[in-house]
Amino acid sequence: MHEFFLTEGLIRLATDEATKAGIVILEKITVQIGALSGVNIDSIDFAFGILSKNNELTRDTELVVEEIPGRGKCSRCGREIELERLYLICPNCNSPTVEITGGREFIIKNLVGEGVSDG
Repeated sequence: MHEFFLTEGLIRLATDEATKAGIVILEKITVQIGALSGVNIDSIDFAFGILSKNNELTRDTELVVEEIPGRGKCSRCGREIELERLYLICPNCNSPTVEITGGREFIIKNLVGEGVSDG
């Protein structure tokens, strides 16, 4: 289950960036995961629920996942299409020359948290 390794990296990166930004309470992590990335979103949620508890900064953090649809463009007819899977045949001209233009992402979109109080 490579999602556990991905989630470990996600937590490590989010924690590092939150610390650099002076965040001491990390409330929410928003990630974007492409439909064609090969990443199982349910497994990421499951792994985050377990692994986040081992990190003081992410113990009570909410994980929000935005799924990015697969997109492609036919290099023969130029049509842009939505892809639900890695099936690269253009529905317009039946050409097997569809280039993937989106949907492979695995990105931390933003972090929401609170910094050190001034008082």
